Amino acid sequence: MPFLLLLLGRILFVSYFIAMGMSHLINFREHSLLLKRKGVPLPRAATVLTVVMMVLGGVFVLFDWHGWIGSVLLFGIIFPAPFFLHRFWNETDSYMRLSEFAHMLKDLSLAGAAILLLS
Repeated sequence: MPFLLLLLGRILFVSYFIAMGMSHLINFREHSLLLKRKGVPLPRAATVLTVVMMVLGGVFVLFDWHGWIGSVLLFGIIFPAPFFLHRFWNETDSYMRLSEFAHMLKDLSLAGAAILLLS
């Protein structure tokens, strides 16, 4: 595959992780409170871990420097997320159920892409 297409794919893939990781850092308190409301254990520590895994994993994949480690970090943070954060089956409002379902599918799709990068 041509280098520019691979580079574009890497940029598009990691842009979500790096942007969200930085958003979690900038809005640390709010994100920690969200995790607490969702029942995530040790929400402050989980927020720190999320920031590190998303940003570091994204940078590793972007520059293809230890890309397999970056892919594992990204998979490790994105695969469990739907089961802790996007439990659409608990929502009673139809719009919220659909929104959480879409987030769950997005996270699972991104986890699949991280696995593809391992091959």
